[in-house]
Amino acid sequence: MTLLAWALGLGIACFLIWWLLIETEGVYLGRRVVIALYDLVAHRYDRIKQFDEYADHMLVSQALLAAIAPKTDPLVLDVATGTGRVPLLMASSAGFHGHVVGMDASKRMLSVAQSKRIAQGFDSFSTLLRADAAQLPFPAEHFEVVTCLEALEFMPDQAAVLAEMARVLKKGGILLATIRIDTRWMPDRTWNEPKMRTELEALGLRDIHFAIWQEDYTQVWARKPL
Repeated sequence: MTLLAWALGLGIACFLIWWLLIETEGVYLGRRVVIALYDLVAHRYDRIKQFDEYADHMLVSQALLAAIAPKTDPLVLDVATGTGRVPLLMASSAGFHGHVVGMDASKRMLSVAQSKRIAQGFDSFSTLLRADAAQLPFPAEHFEVVTCLEALEFMPDQAAVLAEMARVLKKGGILLATIRIDTRWMPDRTWNEPKMRTELEALGLRDIHFAIWQEDYTQVWARKPL
């Protein structure tokens, strides 16, 4: 019985470690833990995520360019840019002549993003900045496009981050975010479509719609009225 209890306890401990540090990426342990975990995995983050580059180009960069057409030189803010996913996508897209500010709280993730953008020759298209998403260091109505992919549920205060994103978005500008589809492992951290719509409408955003994107996430599009 003692051996069985020990094995059961070990199993529960292993599950809790997996849930707290891997499945939910430290979100229930606080902001510092989340940042520390991203710092830890920064150099292998892209291998872990295995982004579909073709799908990202079609459903992110090309979709954004279509949404802001005929403008081709927007100023874009990518919140929680990680290893520079959105800045590199936009910079490598034909017809994009704007600039992307990639912002993240993880120093090492930004270091990887910096190495990638220089190696690919896209440094002139983007700027990388370490900052807190809940206190964006930009004036109101500064960006034509604001994005935040696969990250809101890992923010300590999602509503505050969303409000900041809306604040720095220009009138007529486009906001692109995501909500997690599989909510089983993140109670009280994920928003469904009605909740997201309510939050966006309360911030004055309109033309809100949801688009299928990938297995774990749905895209959320909105526009700030003129």
